[in-house]
This record gives sequence, structure tokens and C-alpha cells, in this order.
Amino acid sequence: MATLTDIPVPARLLGFGGAIPFVAGAVGVWVLDTPWDWVVLNAQVYYGCAILAFLGAVHWGRALGSGLDGEALWRPLAWSVTPALLAWVAALAKPDLAIVLLVGGLVAAYLIDRSATAQGWFPGWYGILRKYLSAIAVASLGASLVKVMA
Repeated sequence: MATLTDIPVPARLLGFGGAIPFVAGAVGVWVLDTPWDWVVLNAQVYYGCAILAFLGAVHWGRALGSGLDGEALWRPLAWSVTPALLAWVAALAKPDLAIVLLVGGLVAAYLIDRSATAQGWFPGWYGILRKYLSAIAVASLGASLVKVMA
């Protein structure tokens, strides 16, 4: 089983660096005064939309390089566009609903990625990286949702 140290350094640094906007957004929502708390919340939501779309794109790229064609492409390509469509809806929603949609999408993307990794579509370290990054993103968005709902 892969561990954090098995994740290649570029993926580890860029992955965890990419989690900073989620954490910074949650902190900002809690410590900044209005209107800046809403500016930061919107930035966090839009970043979450971009990341969710990116997670689907990973599957599109993998499907293109898989040698699959015809009918066999339906499943991976159908999933690959789903996160982007969900992110688009989240970008149009009020912040509380947007966060719920993003959390649901990130959890679903993690579960799909975990399954794809187990099936050999991705290296074992990718599943470990996704577990940690998903947890950070979901916890950060959850913290922002608590503040928005308060």
C-alpha cells in the first residue's frame, strides 16, 4: 500500500500547494469582516469549481491514453464531464448550496478515483494523494458552510 512518501515530490508539492486556497478560504470566511468574508467565500467556491472540473478532466485524459475506443469510451468519458457540469451548477448557486454541491462532487470524485486506482487506471500513490487532498478540501468547505449557516 502506498504512503505519503511514495507520492512523487512534484505531485506532493503541487497537490498540497493546491489545497492552500481551500484552507485559506475557510480561515478567511471565519476571520474577515463583511464584505471581505463573502469575497473570500466566493473565491473558495470558484476555486472548488475549477478543482472539481479538473478532477473530471483527469479521467478524460486517462481515457484518451487508454487505447479504448468506441463503446468502451462511454463510461470513462461520461464520468469525466460530470464533475465539470456539477461545478457549473455550483458556480451559479447561492454559496450554501454551492458548497453542498462541491462537497458532494468532491466526495464522489474521490470514490471514483479510489475505484479507478484499485483497477489500475492510476498509480497507487494517486489514490493516497487524492484521499488527503479530498479530506482537506471537504473539511475546508465544511468549515465555510458552518460559518455561512450560522
